[in-house]
Amino acid sequence: MLCPLLLSPIILLLTTVIDLANATSGTASSSWKQWSCDELTPNLCELQVESGSVTIQSIPVKYWRYTRRTTNATATATQHQDMSSSISHSIVALHGGPGWPHSYLLPLRQLACRGDTAEVIFYDQAGCGESVNIPPNQVNDTTAAAAAATNTTTTKAVKDHYPHLLEPKYYSEIELPTLINHWKLHNYHILGHSWGTILAQLFALNTAKNNITKGSKLQSLILSGPISDAKKYIAAQWNENDGNNLASLPPFIQGRIHALDEEKAYDTPEYEAIDAVLSTFFTMRTAPPPDCFSTSANGFNKEIYVGMQGASEFTVRLPELTIPVLLTHGKFDTMRPSTVKTMQNQIKRSERVFFPHSGHVSMIDDPGLMNDAVASFIHRVENGLEVGMNVEVVAADNDVNVEEGVKVKSVSSCSLTWIKVVTAFLAGWMIGELKIGRRMNGNGYTSL
Repeated sequence: MLCPLLLSPIILLLTTVIDLANATSGTASSSWKQWSCDELTPNLCELQVESGSVTIQSIPVKYWRYTRRTTNATATATQHQDMSSSISHSIVALHGGPGWPHSYLLPLRQLACRGDTAEVIFYDQAGCGESVNIPPNQVNDTTAAAAAATNTTTTKAVKDHYPHLLEPKYYSEIELPTLINHWKLHNYHILGHSWGTILAQLFALNTAKNNITKGSKLQSLILSGPISDAKKYIAAQWNENDGNNLASLPPFIQGRIHALDEEKAYDTPEYEAIDAVLSTFFTMRTAPPPDCFSTSANGFNKEIYVGMQGASEFTVRLPELTIPVLLTHGKFDTMRPSTVKTMQNQIKRSERVFFPHSGHVSMIDDPGLMNDAVASFIHRVENGLEVGMNVEVVAADNDVNVEEGVKVKSVSSCSLTWIKVVTAFLAGWMIGELKIGRRMNGNGYTSL
């Protein structure tokens, strides 16, 4: 499903994160060790969290539900269930990878600060982070001696003991519906990132559409750094018209990447050195990485990440989505504008927001702008206000020149300013598609 050329940088970034943590932990000359995701998230309020787990096919799946802090320091499961009836909307966040746990998404907790009746729910998909009950690369008794003798692992924990974790259907048709039913959600929104957008699409097109979840209603999808066609995704990395991608690199570097790719020399020092640099171009531009990303790196399951199989070419089914969809991506994102625009053109009620500073991990590179854009979208969905038809907006903290020479003001908070801007332009164009935003593209190197 994912090309090795696009896989290894995240593994390199993991190594870089761990090396950084080791290097800074022994530094006596400064008390600074690492940025926290709390300090890079604007307007973060005091939150309370209820954590729990649900055992699904013998693996405990851990979750966290964030709401604005009340008089109680923490909420028990019973108190949260009592409070569920007063929650106006829940946002369920689906992390990327696969096998890259939720912690890097934590700047999205700020969305729970947008009202007393909002909550944001995170969980670690089975097999990674805190949703594990097996050691990585476990070997069974009959092969342990041979593995030790050859210094290799002959039996993989996931493949041999939990093969369902390598099937996308498990995550969209079993794990996520089980959790939604456990949480007793009423109206909810799903926010997926990277691989999480594939999971979100599968869930919306199959599970939610067939009313598998009990008494709950999926109101919208937010797809951040989205993908629905792996072939188009890979081709876009080298499309010169897409800008800020692999085709924008110096010719010598491009040539070396092509040569190494043809040789499948992904474990060579040269390839790894290129990966280490390009990950900070296109995956996450906040460097050194903050603590929540390091936590995700420490819980990463490489076997699931590399071994996941299954088609992701379901762009043709996107017209079946009838709920509102928000697509977001960064200027330097691995998910190129041409890829995201292809998706947008297939979805009836869609908006696309472009973040000017970010790579693939917009919730860390552009946390304020992303939270504002998501909050504005959910506010309009919740209140029955107009959601655009193929609308594109450049999110900016300063005025930004856009394609038609117009300037778009900052996407701020949940104010009606953003709505008025979009409405005014729609009235002016009087066509179904509004093209706001300079095609300042993002590019990418790895999926998360």
